[in-house]
Amino acid sequence: MKFPFGRRQRWDLDVDVLSLGSGLGGITAAIVAHDLGRKTAVLDKSPKLGGVCAYSGGETFNPNNRQMRAAGIEDSEKAARDYVDFIAAGFNESELTDRLMDSRHEALEYLTDHTGIDWEYSPTLADYYYPKAPGSHSGGRYLVMNLFSGAELGEWQTKTHISPHHPQGLLHVDLTRFGGLAKVKDWDYEMIAERISNDQRAFGPSMMGFLIKAAMIERGIPAYVETPARELITDDHGAVIGVRAEREGRDFFVRARQGVVMGIGGYDHNAAMATRFENTHEWESACPPGVDGDNITLGCEIGAAVANVPPTNLAMFFGYNIPGEEHFGKPLYRTAFECGIPHAIVVNRAGQRFCDESFYKDANPRLRTWDGHKQDTPNVPNFMIFDANYRRRYPVGSFMPDQEMPAGFVEEADSPRELATKLGIDPDGLEHALQHFNTHAEKGEDPDFGRGQYVWANRLAGDPSYRNPNLGPVSEAPFYGLKLTPIGVGINSHGLRFDRDARTVHVRGHAIPGFYVVGNSAALLDVGGGYQSGMSNLRAITWGYLAAKHAATRKA
Repeated sequence: MKFPFGRRQRWDLDVDVLSLGSGLGGITAAIVAHDLGRKTAVLDKSPKLGGVCAYSGGETFNPNNRQMRAAGIEDSEKAARDYVDFIAAGFNESELTDRLMDSRHEALEYLTDHTGIDWEYSPTLADYYYPKAPGSHSGGRYLVMNLFSGAELGEWQTKTHISPHHPQGLLHVDLTRFGGLAKVKDWDYEMIAERISNDQRAFGPSMMGFLIKAAMIERGIPAYVETPARELITDDHGAVIGVRAEREGRDFFVRARQGVVMGIGGYDHNAAMATRFENTHEWESACPPGVDGDNITLGCEIGAAVANVPPTNLAMFFGYNIPGEEHFGKPLYRTAFECGIPHAIVVNRAGQRFCDESFYKDANPRLRTWDGHKQDTPNVPNFMIFDANYRRRYPVGSFMPDQEMPAGFVEEADSPRELATKLGIDPDGLEHALQHFNTHAEKGEDPDFGRGQYVWANRLAGDPSYRNPNLGPVSEAPFYGLKLTPIGVGINSHGLRFDRDARTVHVRGHAIPGFYVVGNSAALLDVGGGYQSGMSNLRAITWGYLAAKHAATRKA
């Protein structure tokens, strides 16, 4: 939509800098622009604030961080860059990686010093590829949240997202102390219940709680929920000067004199975009609904360039839906961390294992394996197979060990052959795969895929009482099978191209004045073709900070 030279008779809201999206990038930009003396506001499509970050683990990956240095833990900028370049696998653009790495400490320390965000480093969370990758570290690079009291949000307490994926009232340090996600029998449920009853938030809800409090409560920045952006408004010169949004069933025009910062996520809930861009026939999402690809639609309407990295090693997981579980009226899909726990494997329709189930970075590219003879993807669909040993010890989704599960969720049988028939798997293939797997699992070995070789997987989904924390035979009846599907968590292969000031780039190569893109709306050109947990939060904060600083200097 164009208005001649930006003229319009009436604006419903008039600000200097407008954030689209109330996730980490949008809120960071609003805070920083406000602190630079600019009038800011936030619009969000969802009925609640917090965006994708509020559903996340709330980890921020920042090598050689202030907290590590204060604790005397050794790290270096060279090691950090070596590891990031390993993750990127050559699919990053050096100028953008340089900008991210050179600005990240300034951005994160700004939030530390100006918002009261209560970060702690986690000495037990290892880099994904430690100890095998150059520059990798055994622990301390993740910044994680302390508890946040929801009561501090005032009127926003009930209008902020709470993650359905992470146990509230439980900190990373508690998880480590209790033995990880597998050891649910050893958790202190009295402590957890007390914290939940007092609305003590952890993980992503804690991170967004600190920032929403800093923005909406302490600074009084207005936020408008259930107000989706429908169109970017430009002047005759192509500069973005505002947004046509929708509020309470009518047009809601917002003028943004110095810039619009788009941080509305990607296309996780747009099946047509996701299956095409991510190269898979199946796709579901663990993100909150509303992440529908509006970044692509709104950006492309005014000539913004779309860029991509390979989809094959980003943040896609095995996942499933428990019958009846919903969020905002849509099925809730969970990521299947259970696949890396002892006494479980993942097989394809042939009954064969095809990856290290404990390390999703190995599973991702193998999910997309293509059989050129059969014109088929042999590893989709796939199935988690587990046994009575597993059921006695470990959780399945929100169900405790031995707790009855709803009909239609998993199949149960007295033998692997019977289970295979129920699931539509080749019975001979499954029997052979289990026999081979069990022989080696008894010794804590996996000669086929090296399961259990990464410290990260050991600590996240392993059982520390086992010789190999991620391995145990699948041998005791009854046997269980759960059909899995590819699950996204908002880290998409395609997004809008941007420059070193977070300005969106036009298809003709120039920056679009007044239009910035941050977080998961922005193409992963700074981190390339791989992913490390916490990178999404790092880039949202850093580019949100840089976008706000640049927008604040533009002449209205």
